[in-house]
Amino acid sequence: MAPLERLSDAHAILLATRLCASGEVTDLPALHARYPHCFPLERLLRIILTFLPESAEPSIYVPVLQELLSGSSLVPSDRDIDTSAVRDLSEAAARKRVRKLRLQPLRRDGEEEEVEASDALTQFLIHRAHLIDVETSLQPLILELVLPFYQQFPVIRTWLISSLLPALRLNYEYYPNRDETISLNTLELMGDQAAVNVLLSIGDSERSNMDLVNNLRGLIGPWLYGSNRSKRRRLNETARQNSISYIQGTPKPDPTEMAGWEYVNEWLLSRSLVDHQSVVNAFNNWNGPEDTDLGGYEETDKKASSDQAKELLSRYCQSGLAVVYAHADSSKAAIERSCQVLDRVAMLLTLDDCSYLDSPESPLPSVDYDANLISSTTRVSLLQNSLLARDNPLTQPSPSSVSFLSAVLLSLRILTNLGHLVPCRLVANMCLHSTEEMQMVELNNLVASIVKQPRSKEQWQEVREQLLWLRDWQAEHSDNGWDEISTHHGLFWRISKDAIETEILKALLVAREYQLAVDIYSQSEPSPLSRKQVEDAVVEAIFAAYDNASNGNRTRGGMKRACDILQAFQPHFPDSVSLKQTNSLIAATHALSFYALTLQHGVPFQPVSIRVHHDPLSLVEKVLDQNAKSYTKLDDLLSIGRNLVLAGLSTKPAPNEPSPQTPESLTEQDALVTAERRITSLAISSALNSNDFGTAYSYILTRLTPPSLLSTSSPLLNTPSVPDDISWRAVYNAGRYRSTTPNPSTSLQSQISHLSQRMELLSLALVLVPSPDPLPEILGAWRRCDEEMTSLRARELSEEDAWDTKGDTLSSVPGGFGPSDSERDAFDTEQQRVARRARARAANSHSHEAPMGLFEVARGAAMALHKNAFPLRAAAAGQGDSGGDERPLSPEGEGRVRKRDMVSNMVTGGLASGLGWVLGAEPVNR
Repeated sequence: MAPLERLSDAHAILLATRLCASGEVTDLPALHARYPHCFPLERLLRIILTFLPESAEPSIYVPVLQELLSGSSLVPSDRDIDTSAVRDLSEAAARKRVRKLRLQPLRRDGEEEEVEASDALTQFLIHRAHLIDVETSLQPLILELVLPFYQQFPVIRTWLISSLLPALRLNYEYYPNRDETISLNTLELMGDQAAVNVLLSIGDSERSNMDLVNNLRGLIGPWLYGSNRSKRRRLNETARQNSISYIQGTPKPDPTEMAGWEYVNEWLLSRSLVDHQSVVNAFNNWNGPEDTDLGGYEETDKKASSDQAKELLSRYCQSGLAVVYAHADSSKAAIERSCQVLDRVAMLLTLDDCSYLDSPESPLPSVDYDANLISSTTRVSLLQNSLLARDNPLTQPSPSSVSFLSAVLLSLRILTNLGHLVPCRLVANMCLHSTEEMQMVELNNLVASIVKQPRSKEQWQEVREQLLWLRDWQAEHSDNGWDEISTHHGLFWRISKDAIETEILKALLVAREYQLAVDIYSQSEPSPLSRKQVEDAVVEAIFAAYDNASNGNRTRGGMKRACDILQAFQPHFPDSVSLKQTNSLIAATHALSFYALTLQHGVPFQPVSIRVHHDPLSLVEKVLDQNAKSYTKLDDLLSIGRNLVLAGLSTKPAPNEPSPQTPESLTEQDALVTAERRITSLAISSALNSNDFGTAYSYILTRLTPPSLLSTSSPLLNTPSVPDDISWRAVYNAGRYRSTTPNPSTSLQSQISHLSQRMELLSLALVLVPSPDPLPEILGAWRRCDEEMTSLRARELSEEDAWDTKGDTLSSVPGGFGPSDSERDAFDTEQQRVARRARARAANSHSHEAPMGLFEVARGAAMALHKNAFPLRAAAAGQGDSGGDERPLSPEGEGRVRKRDMVSNMVTGGLASGLGWVLGAEPVNR
């Protein structure tokens, strides 16, 4: 060792560098005291900054820094110091080495203005901290370095809290197992927005419930503590100029600490869309910007003013309301989390009396809020980028906004419990901006969701109360009087109470709660709905079940439901025409279900086909076509037709079918008559198509023959006021009938009998035809039948003569007991006399045939039309004339007149005088 007095200034400087490099910094105060002119504080700090290893324990050189800072050294100036490292150097060599020294500046490049303007020790400490971090990444050493000085230097304290503390917590306390660490330099190069995104996003993959709370309180809070530092201000200003700084025309505040918290609010809103649970937990456990953990390094709050604190809290609460609106999950758990956020906001703002979110079992409250203020919003107000706007009435913390959102969440809880999942934003939009039609559509969707879940009678009563509460958010509802629009703005406030009660009634009917529906809407006093409204709703519910039925049997599926509804309410509406018509429709549909019926293109028959068909009676024709022998069940088919008419359905035939009178001009009785005639005609046609002439003939005699000609007739046909253009066609077609499969073994008598029946039907067609146009065609058919009858009669006579001749030939009789010769001569003479008389009659009947004059033809035609236009009177007159003539009309000479002979006499007697040329007969007066 050598005394320090022997060292030159150059040697002293080189000695100081040697001491720092070897870590023996405890001798620096003595060296500084001996050579004060060589070691000003700034130079000595730069030597330490440059040559002292960054891994050196701060406990070694912090006391040295404190001695240098205080200016009083505890080490005597004459202390011996080892100078062997520099004493052998010449002065020139020492000076040369000193000139080559490159000392670190105290202030780092780009350092903040506060550090630049502060004392040398502050600059040294911050620069030394960054060097330690870069070279060793041992950030705890930095904390040991600055702790002795942070209380004395405000800049060091701010830097410690805003930069070092977040780095230490991030790398060593909160996430010590992370592969990557964040350096001080990286943190300080971040602006507020970037720091918020980075610090709050760390730990996303394995985040626990409290991680986000710790990040907000222990990372973001300290970081934003230093937002007013000059470097941070420059970074934030650059970021603000490079980004959009307006939300709905409202500029963000200046880049101060408040601006940093704005980024936190935006991050929470965005994060809630993907991690709702952690954000909700943050709101439940973090009290906002005032709730920050500064590590105990700041004893008093550094907030600028109480107004700023209130503004920060208000903006934080607004972000909570925005989180509730933005969340799209409608599960029960998500709704309960949203309720927790709203309760927390109400507590922070001391607005507990504005929140109605008690337990789900609590009675439904009456909600009051400023409807004018809330309703002034637009659809844009519910968009994510508008929820944090300062002038948004929905999220700006106030008693009205909290009350409104409480009602929305309570409505959302009810909707979810009812099985109807919708997001919060949709509920708010429906209440504020939906039309009556849109609200009605949503109500129908809600009711459709409700009826899918089985419920007890008590639960249905609760559902009714909830639906009524959703309309206006009021606990009390008046049961007398039917209001149109609610004075309170609830979820369905544009829908009248009657409409909601009607939907509830329909829901009860769909859920088969018939007795409860009757008790509430038919037997309660006063009734929530008028009788007409209840009746209309019941009929609509019946038709809904009817139209959805796949089988017409009233003991199955939708038909059974429709029948049950009808039976439940019909006793309470005995005079209801609609219910009576519905009953007839169900009866007709049930009867049709027993027949196989397929519509066009192979579509199976369904009950709704009757209601949508333009002519339901035509379905009877399809039944006859598709079901063999179904024409034999005429009474059943007539019952179906009568019920279709009584059901009030249109029975207008297709355009190509004859329709003498429109259904609109027919009374119900007339429509019944027309339907019965039409179905009977269809059954007759079906019987003829099946070669069952006997059944068709029987139907005509019992169903279509007027009472004047036959006493046994259907009562419905005894209505002369109803135009009939149907019956005569069926009769005429039956009269023209010829078997498609003739039987050669048919006897001549059977042929004559069948032809006689046909002629009888053609004669009846002449009586029933309503207009003169078809007369020539009918008469022509009758004449052809008459000619065929004449031929068959002649054939019959010939066969009789042959049989008689064969019988009279007695020579073949065994035993030879024949007549004598005189007896045989007398018999032959009589036979010849009979033949001559027959030939004479035939010659006289066909001689000099000629048509009569035009005047006589016209007169005869008029008489025929007169009789056909008034068939009953004509028939009565015919009967009177027959009665006046005592000449027997039957071969047996009895008083009974055969129908064929009567009609034949009418045709050949009454019409032959005028239309003799058509019949080919000679006038009787010539």
